[in-house]
Amino acid sequence: MIHRFGTALCLCLTLVAVGCTTERDIPSQLLGGGTEVRTLASMLPFISKSLTPLLAEQTFGPPNARSATGPTNYVYIVEDEKKVNLTFPGPTDFISFASLQDRNGVTTPITIRD
Repeated sequence: MIHRFGTALCLCLTLVAVGCTTERDIPSQLLGGGTEVRTLASMLPFISKSLTPLLAEQTFGPPNARSATGPTNYVYIVEDEKKVNLTFPGPTDFISFASLQDRNGVTTPITIRD
């Protein structure tokens, strides 16, 4: 009987905690029913010389695509079907290059902040 009470209490507290979640608590890439809402403007402040692949995933979420060989390249889809490309020499190295590619394939470098 006491075991059942403890289980029921834990279940109730879990449901209350889930019910208290607000949009502010949800990562931006999960808002809007699971669709991507990431924007270039939201990413720019975090594209700095101290950015690593792990930090990029923690900050922006999992990339929409990544390279399988060579330098580590993360691709994030942003507004208007544009792509932000983040390139790292290796899986634990700092960022070496960033660019924005529009849907026509035109690529523009992104300045990496200090």
